[in-house]
Amino acid sequence: MKTRKITITIIKNGVHGYIGECEDKFDGFYLGGSGDTVEEVKEDCLTFYEEMKELSPETEFPELDISWRYDLPSFFNNLSIFNVSKVAEYAGISPSNFRHYVAGSKPVSSTQLQKIKKAFIKIANQIETESNALIIS
Repeated sequence: MKTRKITITIIKNGVHGYIGECEDKFDGFYLGGSGDTVEEVKEDCLTFYEEMKELSPETEFPELDISWRYDLPSFFNNLSIFNVSKVAEYAGISPSNFRHYVAGSKPVSSTQLQKIKKAFIKIANQIETESNALIIS
């Protein structure tokens, strides 16, 4: 069976949860989904794809290799393990402004987004360094 590489972007939909949209059009439909959480959007997208396969049994549907992309509110909904104030500190951004970015109530500039991306690289490097230092006691 063929595999098709696709990208689905998930964004916050105002106060109505999150939506996901595939950049590529399938034969006769666009793949997408919605939900109150990012996880629900992912499940909805996959469920919709399965439903389309059932509705068109004569059509060969490829296996999907999905790359997920997120706006900042969706990213934090998906990875809720992160403390917003601590990430703001790592990024050198006011925690108050950062909470607005994460809530989607204020747009994030490209400059601020670069700071946030660098903060996550710094956090990932610190996690790798510290996890390598773990010992059995």
